[in-house]
Amino acid sequence: MNLAPLLPYLPSAEVLPLLDKWLKDEAFDLAVHKPRATKLGDFRPPRKGARAKITLNSNLGKYQFLTTLVHEIAHLKVWNAYGRKAAPHGVEWKTMFGQMLLEMAEQCDFPKEYRSAILNHAARPKSAVGGDPQLQKVVLQLDSEEEVLLLGDIQNGSVFSFKGRHFKKLEKRRTRALVEELGSKKQYTIPLVAQVDAAE
Repeated sequence: MNLAPLLPYLPSAEVLPLLDKWLKDEAFDLAVHKPRATKLGDFRPPRKGARAKITLNSNLGKYQFLTTLVHEIAHLKVWNAYGRKAAPHGVEWKTMFGQMLLEMAEQCDFPKEYRSAILNHAARPKSAVGGDPQLQKVVLQLDSEEEVLLLGDIQNGSVFSFKGRHFKKLEKRRTRALVEELGSKKQYTIPLVAQVDAAE
């Protein structure tokens, strides 16, 4: 498979040989998709004569794109090895994804914070990058020229903006935070890994 068209979306060409190694025996289609609000990428098993397919959003930062791509390649390889016998984010996928992250950390010269984050993630892979606050913040920070602030970084009682609306953080609830919208006083929960802006 010719991976050169992916270069504009990747941190560097250094990862191409490793991607090629993982994919050389795999039959699938890959497409860079227009942005979707509910997912960064996905894997679709083969069906009705069509090949398996991986899609990724076109608006992802380069480190987020790479991390998501490896996540989806792990799904492809697990599907081809186990089919429906393996759960989507079960032990087979966690093992595969973890091994791929370790291999990538060993063979590629990444910034030390990204290398450290993927090594930590490899020990306990999550079903989404957003499930790992450390990796999420590192990826967003490397892909941004400005300081990244996550909801989990701010104290209870702090005011922040999210998607153009203003909220107060009330309390942490496992992986989310209970927040109150200023003005309407309506309460919502927002993931702790959501990127927010501090109130001015």
